[in-house]
Amino acid sequence: MEGGKCMSIENMKRISETETEAASIRKSAGNVARNIVDDAKKQAAALVEQAQTEADGKYKDAMDEAEREAAKDYDVRLAEVAEECAGMKERARAKLPDAVKLIMGKVVNTSGSC
Repeated sequence: MEGGKCMSIENMKRISETETEAASIRKSAGNVARNIVDDAKKQAAALVEQAQTEADGKYKDAMDEAEREAAKDYDVRLAEVAEECAGMKERARAKLPDAVKLIMGKVVNTSGSC
């Protein structure tokens, strides 16, 4: 029986050592898992920041392009309106002699002169 007791004590020691080793492995695995999660969070944050920076750049580029297009359209429209105004002035100047005659005719007729 003594041999049986030794074997039983020896088995208990092995079981205890195995349990201690398993606890150590679990603890180590937990630390590794936490490190992996922490690294993944850092990488995700870096990717989000990079995506935000790229999006900001694209937004700025799009706004700059829109402003250039708007300025170009404004200049084109301004030139069109200036041309229209010049045409109106020219037509008005062409009618000026007739307008002066008309006014003079009314002034002369209202004053009682021929």
